[in-house]
Amino acid sequence: MRVLVTGGAGCIGSELAAALAGRGDDVTIFDNFSSGRREHVAGLPCTVVEGDVLDPGALNRAAAGVDFIWHLAANPDVRFSPGRDLDQNVVATHHVLETARLCGVRGFALASTSAVYGICGDVPIPETHPPRPISVYGATKLAAEALVSAYAHLFGMRAWIFRLANIVGPKTRRHGRTVISDFIAKLRENPARLEILGDGRQAKSYLSGSECVEAMLFAVEHARESLNVFNVGGPDSLTVLRIAEMVVQAMGLRNVEFVYTGGEGGWPGDVPRFTLDAGALARLGWRARRTSEQSVRDAIDATLERLR
Repeated sequence: MRVLVTGGAGCIGSELAAALAGRGDDVTIFDNFSSGRREHVAGLPCTVVEGDVLDPGALNRAAAGVDFIWHLAANPDVRFSPGRDLDQNVVATHHVLETARLCGVRGFALASTSAVYGICGDVPIPETHPPRPISVYGATKLAAEALVSAYAHLFGMRAWIFRLANIVGPKTRRHGRTVISDFIAKLRENPARLEILGDGRQAKSYLSGSECVEAMLFAVEHARESLNVFNVGGPDSLTVLRIAEMVVQAMGLRNVEFVYTGGEGGWPGDVPRFTLDAGALARLGWRARRTSEQSVRDAIDATLERLR
């Protein structure tokens, strides 16, 4: 199969591209390298095209003859940046869908986010819960989902939407630090003090990048509706305070002062607590093997090993 991966030099995109190439697909990675890194794709048996998803001409050339598009390109920073969110999450998704339509692509997968749900009383959150995003990032990803749904209905594409939990691993990106890389960077600068956004009690679901890719590939292979929506995450949640303790322990530090910025969320629009119900994936036959703590521990160890 010939596939195009937008955002293929990102943390998840490069893992996905490697897995697709490993199973024999002809993979083209399309990335502008504003957030993704060249070292993520160095040595992969893939065609790498430097281009922007806001450039329809470049997209059309890259997608010529493609059977399937994995759309992972997006604004990686979930904090408040409305103009960037609109352009990189909504307008860009429209461009990629138009390219898929014009090039006759029959399969389309979107990496969305758990942020579409907002603050929910139902925990864990099922796919059937009405999305009520509280951030511009979540709202624009929900708009991208709506575009995918419309194109699937109007133009006969088969589509998959993946609402991802916090995905962790050893790879880093240029913008939008993860909590693990944020803590490690701060402690390398000052081993005696760690600033923690919010009150430290934020509790979220985490999943390794490798298991995220495994789940998405499994869903595309086994879910055959015209439009398929899946939560992708671990079976539990983990607090930010616990992650801070794990990073401190892994770095061999002691007597670190934790300083909190205050508030339930780390920033305006941050959902302080969520766990995803990945029941739809489980009914297909896939479940995460690691808990959130195990995924985070593996990511901490791998990140520190890479920095040595």
